[in-house]
Amino acid sequence: MKCKTCGGTLRYDVASYGLVCDFCGTKRPLHKPEEEHVSEEQDFASAMRDASTDWGAFRRAVSCKQCGAVMLYGGEQMSGMCPYCGSAIVLTAQDLNCGIAPSGVIPFKTTREEVEKNYYKWNKFAFWAPEDFRKGKVLGNLVGVYVPFWTFDADAVSTYSGDFGRTVTRGDSETTKWEYRTGVVDTFLNDTCICASKRFISNKKLNQVVHFTPEQIQKYVPEALAGFAAEKYTINIDEAWGLARKATRKKLENAARQREYADCYRNLKLSTEYDNIKFRYFLFPVWLAACPYKGKTYYVVASGLDNRGLCDRPVSVIKMVILGIALGSVFFIPTITYFLMLIIAMLTQH
Repeated sequence: MKCKTCGGTLRYDVASYGLVCDFCGTKRPLHKPEEEHVSEEQDFASAMRDASTDWGAFRRAVSCKQCGAVMLYGGEQMSGMCPYCGSAIVLTAQDLNCGIAPSGVIPFKTTREEVEKNYYKWNKFAFWAPEDFRKGKVLGNLVGVYVPFWTFDADAVSTYSGDFGRTVTRGDSETTKWEYRTGVVDTFLNDTCICASKRFISNKKLNQVVHFTPEQIQKYVPEALAGFAAEKYTINIDEAWGLARKATRKKLENAARQREYADCYRNLKLSTEYDNIKFRYFLFPVWLAACPYKGKTYYVVASGLDNRGLCDRPVSVIKMVILGIALGSVFFIPTITYFLMLIIAMLTQH
């Protein structure tokens, strides 16, 4: 880590549990590992105040009365369909807070027609599903929507203490030699991505279809949203940064392990401080369809960037009954026939 006073390199001083610059004498105390302290120097409240709220074009925030989802639409659009529950929504002139504007966007590259074509491939062998689901007749509800994401960069300085193990091989046997060690390690956390939607952050299907590289994130332009809805973020920057710290805990632990040239570790304690925290708010393209069927809603989720996609399917009761009868015919009728022939053979012998 660089010294903020003279730009020199700070070194870790074991005696004081701190960082010292040998060029200008600047000292920076660090928390001890057992304190398990987490701090950051950037004030996210000021970061939010300084963030742009200019979406580049008028956008209307609409709350779905059926499920409560808050979506952002273009000013020229007067009606739409909620991608989360499939209900029709009528846009009004109600002025709701649209929140900060994104700084980045990954534009749609997959068309609606491509999703419809791929949908049949996903369901080609789903013989147990109703035919209208298998053949894509439910895709009338398919809506293109941008899902919000945060990314974070930060410099992390971690003091650590714990047991570090090295594997020792003797002949055919392996043993682990443990040694208690303390130290400090610098880690750069680059583009830690956190979904900004409470509806999707734990959605396994979305997490499986969302794949991108930071290089694919383009500078936000309002034209990219033309004709599409965008979900307003429901996980704010403070909550997202907390989730990012939890998501990078393993990376910090592995950095300490590598610093000690160890194969494994246990009882590890970390005290981490963060500097130069930077964030980016961007939008990812997704095709969604909420398909009501006999009192339940089934979802289609497809990436707007590539051909990844997944869907829920109901089970056709009629098909399952027919399958049960067919299986019964295969397994039970030959058995019954065998016993009938056996009985007839015994009767004819008498």
